[in-house]
Amino acid sequence: MSRVSRRLRSLPLNPHRILIAKAHELSRKGFKVYDFTAGQPGLPPSKEALEYFLEMVRKDPFKHFRYMPTQGLAELREAVAQDLNKYGGINISANQILITTGGAEALYLSTLALLDEGDGILILDPSYSVYWDLAKVLGLRIETCRQSFENEFNPDPECIKEKLGVKARAVLFASPDNPTSRVIKEDVAKTIVEVARERRAWIIYDVAYKHLVYEGEHVWIEKYDPALENTIVCGSFSKDIAIPGGRLGYIYGPMDVIPELVKLKGIFGIVAPVPMQWFAYYYLAQGFKEKYLREVLPVYKRRRDVAYEAFKKLFPEARLHKPRASMYLFPDVGTYLNDMKLNDVEFTLKLAESKAVVMLPGSIFGEAGSGYLRITFVTMNENEIIEGFKLMREFIDEKQSKTT
Repeated sequence: MSRVSRRLRSLPLNPHRILIAKAHELSRKGFKVYDFTAGQPGLPPSKEALEYFLEMVRKDPFKHFRYMPTQGLAELREAVAQDLNKYGGINISANQILITTGGAEALYLSTLALLDEGDGILILDPSYSVYWDLAKVLGLRIETCRQSFENEFNPDPECIKEKLGVKARAVLFASPDNPTSRVIKEDVAKTIVEVARERRAWIIYDVAYKHLVYEGEHVWIEKYDPALENTIVCGSFSKDIAIPGGRLGYIYGPMDVIPELVKLKGIFGIVAPVPMQWFAYYYLAQGFKEKYLREVLPVYKRRRDVAYEAFKKLFPEARLHKPRASMYLFPDVGTYLNDMKLNDVEFTLKLAESKAVVMLPGSIFGEAGSGYLRITFVTMNENEIIEGFKLMREFIDEKQSKTT
């Protein structure tokens, strides 16, 4: 008999975590690893911000490491409110903001607060792998709307109308997206808000990548629901100020819901990491964030361009959109997989073992991701990106020669 709960037994070990661990294992063994798995910035945090933070910690270490109220540092919440107004014209109070232990916890707390076991949740397919596991852990009934390559990975508005508020009490999605790098179309965003308002359903909007936009603009869906009657927004400091290991995120939403979220946060983690809250506050209040984004976005865009062109050249039979945002190429490599008689999970595992090139299979992001790969383009320089793709081409050629 298993010694763990049925809830946990229902969750298989996600290949996402297996492959990330594989990249670290190969590196420890001394291999030159081309790691395309990590959903994190490829450049460190601002040196100026770090020096300022360390100076402030030295002046008053106790302040930076003591407990604080569960809702989070008041100064940081005020700074987040001002930041939202500055970049998106969003007007909310600091009392509508909860600081969380990363964006993933923000998603967990929001979903747990808004939905009961057995409720339906609408997930766009493909979507971030954590969404699927989160829904299973909470005992939610999963409804899906497919995001197709042909529609640039936007869901069909008619599917939203069919399911949101009828079969599902909430929709959970990101823009810019992980894994597809899709930016939600304005008409789709408006449809989601209109349907949610009409049927009193919830929108849980994941905006972790909102500042990583290379062409066009981030879609501030809350502008269509300015009172946040039906919208909870989950953000993260992992991408825009580059502290993914600092585990810091935030939630903002309706005034009557935030106290319930604070109550949950007190149970699950008491308070988000206090030193990181001060660090994020200094980042925003001292202007480091704006300067950092000006410096890193051109670097990421250049890496995006090189990755896209190199992949198209080396794998001409793959289908691939040039991402306008986020961190990922999401190519359909089904033709190559069929030739090798491998599925996407088998391919990524064998590629890692053979060439120390590690990327994620699309199927972990949903059924509609089968035959795709998620390839991070921001974490390595241009030469390393190209070399990693050449090794992948070499691996495919070797496999194809053995199957013919």
